[in-house]
Amino acid sequence: MRDQKSIVLNWEGNPEQPLVSILCDTYNHENFIRETLLGFLSQETNFPFEIIVHDDASTDKTAAIVKEFADQYPLIIKPVFQTVNQYSQKINFWSDVTFPKAKGTYIALCEGDDYWIDPLKLQKQVDFLENNADYAITWTDFLMKKESEMVPNDFKDSLPDIYTIDFDNLFVPYCTYTLTAVFRKTAVDPLDYKKFAYGKDNTLYALVLCNGKGAYMNFQSAVYRWHCGGIYSLQKPFTQRYSSYLNVKEIYEHIIPQSQTANVKRVMKTLLKASAYEALKSVHDKTLDNTKQKEAIKEFLDQASIGTRIKFFMRSLKSKMLK
Repeated sequence: MRDQKSIVLNWEGNPEQPLVSILCDTYNHENFIRETLLGFLSQETNFPFEIIVHDDASTDKTAAIVKEFADQYPLIIKPVFQTVNQYSQKINFWSDVTFPKAKGTYIALCEGDDYWIDPLKLQKQVDFLENNADYAITWTDFLMKKESEMVPNDFKDSLPDIYTIDFDNLFVPYCTYTLTAVFRKTAVDPLDYKKFAYGKDNTLYALVLCNGKGAYMNFQSAVYRWHCGGIYSLQKPFTQRYSSYLNVKEIYEHIIPQSQTANVKRVMKTLLKASAYEALKSVHDKTLDNTKQKEAIKEFLDQASIGTRIKFFMRSLKSKMLK
């Protein structure tokens, strides 16, 4: 493991004035957080960076591991330890906790169960933003890890070296994952983010894109873990799709006029359709609270053509008979 002195030795500028702030939220990631922090510390840059790690009152050894690293790298790692779980209080980590503490000109995001594998990740993304003033945010390719299997995306072959992203192609394909994002701090106001009832990372990216273009940089820089302990992984398919629909719908309705493109509208409709068909799998189960499922189905049918309504009705009858 590199020591603090060897990291700082390559930096140009004052370590107390980092160019990049890495924001990392973690909760019960004792099996992962060490690899995450090592990925941050392995970054080879000619500029100072800081690592703000927010532990959300973990009940395992995560906080102890974070403290171990913070004690060894006090100039670089700035821990925030909660005694009460903030997620359960509906408090957004980055806008309410870590973003206000960030000193960097640029913000990089990565949660405590994902990790970086390219030591030049930050340098490449920051160099691009420094040399392209009309861009406000960058992402990169990544691998997905399912248990011990590493699964690549198809972006390497399907997208160019630099793929420009704006509201005309945002989410198509969905290559804007949090663990690779680096953006200009001045491009977004966290107070704007807090106005959204269904805010997600997509909301953050949409707000940033109001102030510049996005760039997907086609190199593999990180690993996204898919595991049973992940917050998103624990959600049922209907919840995943419907929450994504509500999120994109809110972006479409409130980020005006930038987000009101044919592309965003098409994505929104696709997510609603997927939500409605997923809702059929449980909407007839009287032992469950199916309020959201019924809302999704009603909204979908209100917008659907007569032919689509008939097909959906037939699918609904079939689903009901199987219960």
